[in-house]
Amino acid sequence: MGKKCMIPSLVSAFPAGTKGCVIAEGVLIASNVYLGNYVTIYPKVQVDSEAIILDGAVLGRLPIPNATSTRSTPSDFIKLSIGAGSIVGCNAVIYTGSSIGKRVLIGDQASLREGCEIGDQVIIGRGVQVLYECKIGNRSRIQDQAHLVGNLIIEEDVFIGMGVMTANDNNVYLSRFGLEKLDLHGPVIRRFAVIGTGATLLPGIEIGSGAMVAAGSVVTKDVAPWTVVAGIPAKYLKDIPIDWRKKLEESHLQANQ
Repeated sequence: MGKKCMIPSLVSAFPAGTKGCVIAEGVLIASNVYLGNYVTIYPKVQVDSEAIILDGAVLGRLPIPNATSTRSTPSDFIKLSIGAGSIVGCNAVIYTGSSIGKRVLIGDQASLREGCEIGDQVIIGRGVQVLYECKIGNRSRIQDQAHLVGNLIIEEDVFIGMGVMTANDNNVYLSRFGLEKLDLHGPVIRRFAVIGTGATLLPGIEIGSGAMVAAGSVVTKDVAPWTVVAGIPAKYLKDIPIDWRKKLEESHLQANQ
């Protein structure tokens, strides 16, 4: 660290930045990437063409555990790639060892931990917390202030509402003290599913394709595909209308022809 970054060719819509910007040796930045003021880039980061990294963003941070941490973390930098045309918001922090696809939007003050795989055209809203080893499929949208727990899987074309909470440890009573081995299983959210604002998804459950979880629900067991659940705990309410399902499937088929 400590090398002042060079000013790249700027994306035309943005004014000149790069005041106080610092990058590590060996970082790969395409010539037409925009870097805002006070951006910090750690080792083994690659930023592809036409990406926009806004003021105060941190790329490639290494996690630093303390004496009471129960999960092992990387002790050295691993490649972090930011795909072409992606935008990283102000003061967002992306840890080492993740892969960010093309034309992804990561909102201001979002945080992505190590080992994540983010597909193309994903939206991650302001203040979203994406923990370790999450997978988010193409075109999925995560609204502001959602918390995505480690080892969570989100397939393509999923919508996660504001303030959604997820969990991955059913044995936290003992595992938090290291008295039993960590066995972490985040939820799995299948394609076309919708999770309403403020819902909570408990460890290891699966939300089926095209299912909808109503706002504020607490999901404690699997949700069948193309159904609506609601309540605390969430229970079956009705099926997704067949014409909704048909429109989704036909629209996706046309878009991929």
